[in-house]
Amino acid sequence: GISGNHLAGYVNYDVLLPHVEIVAKLIEQLVANFKGDDIDTVIAPAVSAIPFSHWGAHYLSKNSKKEIFGVWADKVHGAKTREFIFERESFADKVKGKKVIIIDDIINQMASAKAMIKTVTNAGGIIVGFGCISANKGVSAEALGVPKLSMLTTTEYNTWAPEECAKTGLCSKNVPIVE
Repeated sequence: GISGNHLAGYVNYDVLLPHVEIVAKLIEQLVANFKGDDIDTVIAPAVSAIPFSHWGAHYLSKNSKKEIFGVWADKVHGAKTREFIFERESFADKVKGKKVIIIDDIINQMASAKAMIKTVTNAGGIIVGFGCISANKGVSAEALGVPKLSMLTTTEYNTWAPEECAKTGLCSKNVPIVE
């Protein structure tokens, strides 16, 4: 995983992305939990979740009397840990002082989710919640440090630090890492 830990499972949502109607329906369900929260901006991490920010803003705007923005944060390449930044012109303006939700496909170990939360907080966004299609066990609003978590499903699999995996995880059973 992003953290360097070994995962006993992983869900790859990339194969879903070409199916526009399915993505639209999933995101409509996901953002429904934020309809009454007066959201200004829907934010996603780049790259694969970019359509989520637009569909999320689209569906929330339909039930609102205002335009809701859809923006994304780009990955900081070369960083030692997962980091994001608002590089695109005017994106930071759509975050600062705004009520926002962050949406993503999956939360495995919370490394990317927490990095997004830090980026939004540092940009002055007021985080109302975080939404994802799926999350691994242990993921909660409290664990993320956000007021609200919306997820459509959970996935449950174990994770291990590399040295722990060598002792008790899949590595100890000589199960190869498959990327």
